[in-house]
Amino acid sequence: MFVTSKELLEKARAERYGVGAFNVINMESAQALFDAAQKERSPFICQITETTLKYTRPEELVAIVKVLSERCTVPHALHLDHGRTFETVMQFLRLGMTSVMIDGSLQKDGKTPRTYEENIEVTRKVVEAARAIGVTVEGEIGRLGQVATGKEDILTDPDEAETFLKDTGVDLLAIAIGTKHGVFKGKPFIAHDRIREIRKRIPTILVMHGGTGVPDEDVQQGIKEGISKINIDTEMRIAFYNSIFATVDEMKKEFEQADKKGDVRSYDVRKMLTPAREAMTAAICGRMRIFASSGKA
Repeated sequence: MFVTSKELLEKARAERYGVGAFNVINMESAQALFDAAQKERSPFICQITETTLKYTRPEELVAIVKVLSERCTVPHALHLDHGRTFETVMQFLRLGMTSVMIDGSLQKDGKTPRTYEENIEVTRKVVEAARAIGVTVEGEIGRLGQVATGKEDILTDPDEAETFLKDTGVDLLAIAIGTKHGVFKGKPFIAHDRIREIRKRIPTILVMHGGTGVPDEDVQQGIKEGISKINIDTEMRIAFYNSIFATVDEMKKEFEQADKKGDVRSYDVRKMLTPAREAMTAAICGRMRIFASSGKA
């Protein structure tokens, strides 16, 4: 049964561990997440992004997740990640999300920045609608996840974060601290001093996006400094890709042997997807241990 992200994260903040928020895009990634959580006895957040709309109908994916949820025995939430518009958030709320993110920092195209005033307007509107049905809302302030150069002008300003919280009343706040979506090239810059300063100024739960590739020690330090939710997506994809590549190489050898013997080739995609799912499960288990959420269910 789903709970709200706020419920999971308030406990995590009190006990000083992090909760992983993992993006799922299909049956295999969803199965991997639920399997990992059961193995680790870890609370978790299952995330679906707005970009899923380009791949499959969200109600199809949510249906799979709901079946997995029914037999899951650890606390978990169902979250919309990076909803760009009020209309999109409402669409996912109707599917039963217990938590939503309105990314008011960028326009619908995901590239063009919104003004602070525009961010406030759309975020406040989502908070009003979601709170009426008891759903947690995550907002965003700063140029989160777009660049990771460490320049001061892209980091979340503590004063602005404090004002943003007062103006919107969000339950969770995603802050720009130097991380970015995707894979880091070189050593990432993580502004730990900025995390500590924001934590002093605002009481709400803090979120780290772009968790893939951040050194474990930086993640763990960030949790100690006040980060409670850590988003992971690319690390799962890398595990999936690496497994698929290895399996394809093995299948090519099997095809060659079959051809030499005059046998029929076996085209069974489950031979590819099963180890890929297992690889994702292992990657997720590893993150849960780093976040110290294992055994916290």
